[in-house]
Amino acid sequence: MKIALLSNKKKFEVINKKINKKLKNDEVLVKISGTGICGSDLHFFRNGALGSVPPQFPLSLGHETAGVIVDKNKSKFKNYSNVVIDPLDISACKNIEKELCGCGLKHNLCNHQTYLGSHPTEGSFREFMVLKESQITLLNKKIDPKVSSMLEPAGIAQYCIDRAMIDKNKENNILILGSGAISLIISSLLFYMGVKNITILDKNNYRLLYAKKYFKAKKLIKFNLDKNNNIDPENNNYNYVFDLITTNESFDYGIKAISKSGKYIVVGIPEKEDFIKINPHKLRIKEIDILNVRRSNVKFNRIQNIIINKSIPIDKLVTHYFNLEDIQKGFDIASDYKDNIIRGIIV
Repeated sequence: MKIALLSNKKKFEVINKKINKKLKNDEVLVKISGTGICGSDLHFFRNGALGSVPPQFPLSLGHETAGVIVDKNKSKFKNYSNVVIDPLDISACKNIEKELCGCGLKHNLCNHQTYLGSHPTEGSFREFMVLKESQITLLNKKIDPKVSSMLEPAGIAQYCIDRAMIDKNKENNILILGSGAISLIISSLLFYMGVKNITILDKNNYRLLYAKKYFKAKKLIKFNLDKNNNIDPENNNYNYVFDLITTNESFDYGIKAISKSGKYIVVGIPEKEDFIKINPHKLRIKEIDILNVRRSNVKFNRIQNIIINKSIPIDKLVTHYFNLEDIQKGFDIASDYKDNIIRGIIV
């Protein structure tokens, strides 16, 4: 089978490797039908690592993924079923319960977890994968298999909203920093739960227009935080701020923009830095709650039902498809925001 590996910064190579067909009792063999190019994948592409961690090339990336079962082995599934794949595997944890793992933690915080595309676990930019049965969820027939890999970022978006615990009885003002795929789904999910005052900030005008056209953003702010330090926002009455950028500049802007007793939800992963600067006085004076999001803790059946019942347009997220052999082209376009790309999928 073909596997795409990041062999150096900004450099992919596609190699051939023999498929391991010796499946354990709890494993299935899946043909990968598509994997999205996530923002964290782009961090690795541009820098070879996150923060100050030294690169460990070659890297096997990819975690937003879906596929077709080609060997169900002893599982409950049928061969040739379309499935969505959970990149999180906690099968090594004993006594897993409905809400908590055997460590007594939420699944996304399990001490025994592995995650697709997170070293040393191999990622899904490849033709086939051996996966645990517990990582597989049958795809609802009402969702197009071509965009089913977008269920993973949709789950993260819903988990962000779960963490925020938004008071639906109040008229809330929401600010979303960044206009990538997760941001767009957050906007759409919020709108369909009754929130109308949604503002999105981004440096790319085409992404902002896309957010308004398809994902219910009410107000747009075109602003490059990297080039405009210490700028005061026009408004400081946002009850909730979702930070999908997470840099010194985004945090400074977001804290200025948030209202007293507001909630600041940190979602984005810093690309080059291990630390960001926080002014504790601004946090203290406004008594702001800071909430962090670690991957997703939303089951795929739940997010599928939400997408279907609320008509969340995950199909609009996918603007580009690239063959596995063209992964270099796909990452080049996504990394430089070329060709009005929102989300590219490697097929």
